[in-house]
Amino acid sequence: MEYAEFRRHLGKAGVTVNEFAAFVEVRPNSISNYSKKNVVPAEYAVIAVLMGDAADRGIDFREILSRFGARGRILDRAGSNVSRIDDYRPTPKHK
Repeated sequence: MEYAEFRRHLGKAGVTVNEFAAFVEVRPNSISNYSKKNVVPAEYAVIAVLMGDAADRGIDFREILSRFGARGRILDRAGSNVSRIDDYRPTPKHK
């Protein structure tokens, strides 16, 4: 998928590149670097399409992902930056 199409799907879902990076637990520049290649990996494309389609259908994908522990760390709407990769990783659950 071309990077512009990827961004379109994220936009439909109301997800920024920083938020997407948090979901897949990578640094935001790891995602934005694909703009230079103009192509994103298939697994990122699939996730973005599903997020965008869920939003089109009025489905809260964040709630669904959180039910299964796949929530990432979402940045606040003010767009605060996280400087360490550990800040993107969900904290382990204690048994």
